[in-house]
Amino acid sequence: MQRTSFGKMPCPIARSLERVGEWWSILIIRDALHGFTRFDEFQKSLNIAPNMLTRRLSALVDAGLLERRRYSKRPPRYKYILTEKGRDFRPVLITITVWGNRQEDSEDGRSGVGRSAKR
Repeated sequence: MQRTSFGKMPCPIARSLERVGEWWSILIIRDALHGFTRFDEFQKSLNIAPNMLTRRLSALVDAGLLERRRYSKRPPRYKYILTEKGRDFRPVLITITVWGNRQEDSEDGRSGVGRSAKR
């Protein structure tokens, strides 16, 4: 089945999903915001298959959210650094976190309204 591209749609949400709409991508950006830069760090944190991680990192580099920098010639190894565009995703992750915490609280029968965001 061929995936639909949202990249040329007039809606900014659809265009954004074209870049980060896959759950691994969002989790990779989360880890990068926490300071992870190396392939093995992402793989260990996410328990993701190497081929999937390679594809997701390449897609994030192509989308301009990460920059790939070589840090070793032999063997060739790269680190992945957030670009300004990638760092600009931080408020989106914070909003998803707040929303997720509220939904978790409401599913547990606890009200998230009026509570502190601290956990």
